[in-house]
Amino acid sequence: MAHSVSTTIDGKVITAEEFYAQARRWAAIVRNMAKANASRFNKGKEKPSHTYKTGKKAGKTEQKLRNSTRYIITQDSGVPESVGFKIPIHGIFREWAVGYGQPRVAGKYVSANSRVKRTMEDWIDRPIEKNTKKLFELAAEFWGDTVVVNSFGAKKV
Repeated sequence: MAHSVSTTIDGKVITAEEFYAQARRWAAIVRNMAKANASRFNKGKEKPSHTYKTGKKAGKTEQKLRNSTRYIITQDSGVPESVGFKIPIHGIFREWAVGYGQPRVAGKYVSANSRVKRTMEDWIDRPIEKNTKKLFELAAEFWGDTVVVNSFGAKKV
């Protein structure tokens, strides 16, 4: 049986723009899951908290965790390179139960005299872990298509 090689590609090829749009959709889903988790905390800010006095946030008011969680997608030449989440410091304290003498040690309190007792709340890591495979598959599809197109020719029109 003879094998033939084609220089055209049949089927859908994901573009950089589609990759970006799908990465944004993925990040929004993860952020919304994290916001829902943060909304279920039985402790936390009842309303916007103090106003920052110095630094980059000077003059801005610290918001509730669910209102201040953002995502950012960095690109290189129009192609998504990474997806990150912007989380205020009190969100990190909540995730890892750290601060006021409580360094991160697998859910245990280290300082017996700490001012605030915190418990770990897996509100951001769990949604990321749950959805990471989808992002990996998206990236693999885009880069796989790119390799095929660059190696074997253009998509059939």
